[in-house]
Amino acid sequence: MASVLQAQSLSAPLQQIFREADAATLSPTTAHRPVIGVTASQSHGTSVVNSSYYNAVIRAGALPLIIPVDTTTAYLAEVVKEIDGLLLIGGVDVDPSFFNETAHEKLGTVDTLRDVNELKLIRLAANRNIPMLGICRGCQMLNVAFGGDLVQDIPSQIKDKSVAHRISAGNRRVHSVAIEPGSMLAKIIGKTTLEVNSSHHQSVKTLAPGARLDAQSSDGVVEAIDFYPTRRILGVQWHPEGFAGTDQDMNKIFDYFVGEAALFRKAKAIHEHILSVDSHTDAPLRFVRNQGALGMRGTNRVNIPKMQEGMLDAQFLAAWVGSDTTINSNGKKQDVALPLTDHTFNKAWRRTLQLIDVTMEQIRENEQLCGLARSASDVAQLKAQGKKAIFLAVENGLGIGYDLNKLDTLAQKGVKYITLTHCWDNQICHSSSNSVDSRKGLTPFGKKVVKEMNRLGILIDLSHCSEGTFYDVLKESKKPVVCTHSGARALCDHDRNLTDDQLKALARHGGVVQTVAYGGFLKTDGKATLDDFIRHLDYMVKVAGIDHVGIGTDFDGGGGVPGLNADNDLILITMRLLEMGYTETDLQKIWGGNFFRAMSH
Repeated sequence: MASVLQAQSLSAPLQQIFREADAATLSPTTAHRPVIGVTASQSHGTSVVNSSYYNAVIRAGALPLIIPVDTTTAYLAEVVKEIDGLLLIGGVDVDPSFFNETAHEKLGTVDTLRDVNELKLIRLAANRNIPMLGICRGCQMLNVAFGGDLVQDIPSQIKDKSVAHRISAGNRRVHSVAIEPGSMLAKIIGKTTLEVNSSHHQSVKTLAPGARLDAQSSDGVVEAIDFYPTRRILGVQWHPEGFAGTDQDMNKIFDYFVGEAALFRKAKAIHEHILSVDSHTDAPLRFVRNQGALGMRGTNRVNIPKMQEGMLDAQFLAAWVGSDTTINSNGKKQDVALPLTDHTFNKAWRRTLQLIDVTMEQIRENEQLCGLARSASDVAQLKAQGKKAIFLAVENGLGIGYDLNKLDTLAQKGVKYITLTHCWDNQICHSSSNSVDSRKGLTPFGKKVVKEMNRLGILIDLSHCSEGTFYDVLKESKKPVVCTHSGARALCDHDRNLTDDQLKALARHGGVVQTVAYGGFLKTDGKATLDDFIRHLDYMVKVAGIDHVGIGTDFDGGGGVPGLNADNDLILITMRLLEMGYTETDLQKIWGGNFFRAMSH
């Protein structure tokens, strides 16, 4: 109808508005602005947001998206998928039932519907590792969502009355907070004290697991928390939005938050058009033990919902055959070497096939979500269909016995690599662990295995292999080889890791080392984090070169460290590497280009 109206029939103010709208152009940087989801309060059934919140977001260079107070999980999940940061605003008190307390007599107004809305948003955002900033009530909600509790009424529950916490927010400074040295807030602000405004009734009492104290007022009230380095989450008790645009320190909070969101958006964009693969997991063990399923988000580290959240395209699921387990004289489990007999080989073969079969069953049950892949082109095709790619692998060639025909059987089933051994010597080669002599390598039969795997196009995996085996295989193999889940020996002196000489030799041979996320291979005390994983990856890039390093987590087989616990955390690797100056081309290589190159030979 509007198209048929004559311009002269429109009012002058309306014509002016339309001229301004029609003249609008998008700058090249507009498309890269992060989208910040902003929670809302309620007033008589209407979702409401004070303009100071979204103005602060706009000033910092992001696009605010107001999220209505709605508890429909499917709707909220779709919203969270589209945002790059979540801002939780202030408002009424939090229902104490959510932190297992009864209502204090001085508890203020609560809005349980809003509580549920925000708790779901926090959970969904945390699953995707979306950066979050909580203000006042938002800070409190973050603490509750991760398992902490709250002071329900500051005036009656905090004995020290020297600080007034119920002053109108605005931009009036009413008290100071002491910032913890080394905290995230200290890094953002660059100060040890800060004068703030105040308008809150509740506050953080017991910190949630994983939360750190960032600031306190003189009466002991918690004024700021963060969840770094595991999660990119910050919460402040005061109202920095009240100073937005007028105060440099308060601006820094929003600038930092929007910067984190921009980094997350860039990481997402990269993952949308590269092919990413995790070269080693032991997920089939969880399937056969009924400890998780491929299509359901559970406690298992490897499943399709978590792959979706972490934006991982493909994953290798290895059929692992280990050593025998006995009970020693102290009543504890102890691994022992299996005798290399027909009985052992047959038992290991049955186990290998069982794990492959259970993986194929999981793929068939989730055919709307994933498919079996045999090549990088399969991954690309599945990705275009909105599906995840699942590769088959075998960890430990024990099951083939002395029958090379079984290698052909595995190749026909779609197995793309075989780890020659595990933690004990077998009929193929010597292991890096528990070996009678780690200087020794391939057996005469092992050399035949290498030749046959080359012929069949099955990639040779040297993780778990002795140094003797490593160099023997480089000599015998006519094709590139890989180490699907290993670290750098120079950073953690463990037999499962590669020396600098091995890294260089692997690179000369066109091979790839995939960085493992197993704590004991990242730090000698086992207390590793994402930081240590990144340190190993970066070190191996420096030694072997950017064309010879990738990622193989060992999830559901012992892998997983704080900050890198499951598939949904994998996007954090990309964010960290971007911060370190790695380019999109570098990331394309690390995330799959290198491994798929080796696999294609």
